[in-house]
Amino acid sequence: MDRKIWKNPELEKALDESQAPLWFWNDRLENEEILRQLKLQTEAGVRCTIPHGRGMGKGGYIGGYLDDDWMEKIRTVLEYKKEHDEPLWLYDEMDWPAGTCNQTVTKDEDLRERYLSFQTIEIPAGRHFTCQLRDIRENPLFGLKKEDDLSAYHFNVFFYEESKDYSGEGIRKIGNRFYRKKAIEPYIIFAPLVPSVEYFSKEDSYAVIVTVRTDPYRPYGSLSLNYLDSRAAETFLKSTYDRYYNEFPEYFGSVIKAVFNDETRMHNAFAWTDTFEDEFQKRKGYSFLASAPDLILQGNESGITRCDYYDVLSMLYQENYFGVLKKWCGEHGISLFAHLLGEETIANQARFSGDYMRQYRNIDCPGVDHLGKGIGSLNAKYAVSAARSYGKENIGVEIFAGCGWDLTFSEYIRMVTWMFQQGVQMIINHGFFYSIRENRGNDWPPSEFFQWKEWNRMPQANAMTRRLHYALSGGRPLAEVLVWHPMESFWMHYMGNEFFKTACERGPLIEDEEASRIDRGMQLLMNGLSEQNIDFDLIHTDALDHYGIKGSCIENRLNHEEYRVLVLPYAEAMPEGAVRLAADFVSSGGRVILFGEKIRQVLPKADEEILSQKLAFLNDASRCARIEDGDFEALYKELNQSIRHPMKIVEGVSTNKNLHPCYENRLIDPFIHTGEDISGVSYIRYEKDGKTETFFVNYDNEPCSIKVSVRSRSLPEVWDSYTGEIAPCEAQKEGDSFIVPLTLPSGYGIFLVTD
Repeated sequence: MDRKIWKNPELEKALDESQAPLWFWNDRLENEEILRQLKLQTEAGVRCTIPHGRGMGKGGYIGGYLDDDWMEKIRTVLEYKKEHDEPLWLYDEMDWPAGTCNQTVTKDEDLRERYLSFQTIEIPAGRHFTCQLRDIRENPLFGLKKEDDLSAYHFNVFFYEESKDYSGEGIRKIGNRFYRKKAIEPYIIFAPLVPSVEYFSKEDSYAVIVTVRTDPYRPYGSLSLNYLDSRAAETFLKSTYDRYYNEFPEYFGSVIKAVFNDETRMHNAFAWTDTFEDEFQKRKGYSFLASAPDLILQGNESGITRCDYYDVLSMLYQENYFGVLKKWCGEHGISLFAHLLGEETIANQARFSGDYMRQYRNIDCPGVDHLGKGIGSLNAKYAVSAARSYGKENIGVEIFAGCGWDLTFSEYIRMVTWMFQQGVQMIINHGFFYSIRENRGNDWPPSEFFQWKEWNRMPQANAMTRRLHYALSGGRPLAEVLVWHPMESFWMHYMGNEFFKTACERGPLIEDEEASRIDRGMQLLMNGLSEQNIDFDLIHTDALDHYGIKGSCIENRLNHEEYRVLVLPYAEAMPEGAVRLAADFVSSGGRVILFGEKIRQVLPKADEEILSQKLAFLNDASRCARIEDGDFEALYKELNQSIRHPMKIVEGVSTNKNLHPCYENRLIDPFIHTGEDISGVSYIRYEKDGKTETFFVNYDNEPCSIKVSVRSRSLPEVWDSYTGEIAPCEAQKEGDSFIVPLTLPSGYGIFLVTD
């Protein structure tokens, strides 16, 4: 690292995007005031900004969105930025979630999210049931004849037989698309107009009838774009992105560097689009509609259908929304930044994104959201791991919303530091308020702008942010543990609750015990590893093609990270590629640890003989370590024996404590992190320019002293992230290591730099 940049980071133009606040345009705008506020930002070292229309028609922004006056104000900002050689990001929406162009695109109901809706009816033994038939997709069935090929229809009624005591076990599908005219089975009555179905249940068993239909999202569908349909994304681009480009083509790629896409999600539990059946058939080789009730039924067969449904949903979201936006941005010389919703837990990720981590493939600058002033959550770790799995950097966090006007400078510094230690590389303030007039100051405060009591200290905070970005970018992390993200295992058991949309801070319980166990277990596992200072990354299905075997390590070929240990938690169901990678890793001398249970289900199965051999290989306790669910101490012991320790804390506090290691057993939207906290000492290792940087942070309220043993060819140095000071260590040489005494300040980080 360059010492001049470290001491004077405000002079380095390449660091200008390390901090980019959301600048809330929440009142009537005046050019003179816009220029005054831009000058304040420049003087504080905050060179990048993101104008964000806020609260239109609700005591916020006064004016028209994307009209001539709006564009005039944007031009004022662009001209200032060009004159001062500063970057700008565009915010692509009025409020959030992104995609609706201030709810104008979604006036067309064809572009709104659609969803599947289920109704379950219990038919006691010996009872009769009849109803009119429709196609699941709400198409009427007028004129259906006896001689028609019934396999061409996806009827909306499904029949299942239960044991007499209705125990919920042993469901047997007895009809869905193919009907025979028997008294004990469903049969079609061919009426002149609309056909109906009739069923007489057996005397010794119950029946369960499931009806399915597709619905448009009402009454709040104007908030919800159909993110699974590329036509919706293209309409959004025309309404907003093209409008900006047509107005300011000369600024794209020069002043305008990126666009901010905010908090998209599936609003309904079972999102749907008109092309879903065709896409599913193409990707999975069978009809989804023929088995649609599997989404709400337990059992292994239903679980496989659920895995396939969420896999297809996730890919359509990735390709037809983010893929479409990324392509446009690439063609116009800018980057796409985006963060999603519900990043903190595997359950929320499944509910709102299908598979949250794979959405980062088509996001140039990955993002994460953090509400409230607490620290210790997993949202940043998930986002960072997802970004690294695709070889991406410049990971940004939208932070400080909901911290309240009592946010102190030390809390601000502590939160920024913790985020960088999680692997984040950019701070996006929520927010810099244009105005706090009347009720505007109550919009998820505080403003960290000139209205904030600590604003005069922003230059020091900005300098620290620039140093952290500089130190933790352009190299590679040195985590040696790779943890499998068991999304497929969760899907196998997860039962979505269609009675909850988004915006339910206390959402539905995770009803299935296995799904709940996986959700809770992953939180405890990931937080536990962080407490023990065992740094790790997550690997997931969509990024498997980026990983391979290098010697006795797994290598991410995109950023050249190397991992000596692979942990497979809750690996009941795994994709074929993950099974093959894990087996090859063991064969090359790598260490694999199965945590929780054996691998039982491979999705999809290809070469049965070879795959079964690899599966047996991994489930063999003599080849792979097996640790029971919940035995975290045994896991930590196994990991510490398997990884290298070129740096150890040999005296003083060597771990940290998460005071909120797990959330309650329900979906939460949004997560408010106030009240969460960690204590103790945390550190990560990073390699850059031939140096190893160990980034220490003391999260206690007072400074603390430790001693570390670290391998180095020359005397280590301490680089202070807040003051910018660089000092050699008073260290004692022992063999190829130094024993280094360190005094760790409270609430911000220092780097121990070695070669």
